[in-house]
Amino acid sequence: MKATVKPIVKKVTLELIYDVVDERTKEIKEEIKSLNKKMDEMRAEYTNEFKELRGEYKEDFKSINARIDQIHTRLDQIMHMLSDIKSR
Repeated sequence: MKATVKPIVKKVTLELIYDVVDERTKEIKEEIKSLNKKMDEMRAEYTNEFKELRGEYKEDFKSINARIDQIHTRLDQIMHMLSDIKSR
């Protein structure tokens, strides 16, 4: 009787273990999917923020370049005025 019961108990125990492992595997896969979804959302947010910052940078760069052009123009005028004064 003992020889008959032992394999049956072993089989039932293994089936229970496999069921628990399968259940936990499903839970882990769901957690991974959830984490991947969150990661994708965060990546999209960071991408949008980066695009906004890049746009602001371009605007600032254009503004700085315009100001530098004004300074160059003014310096050219001053240099021309100085050369006129010097030649008199």
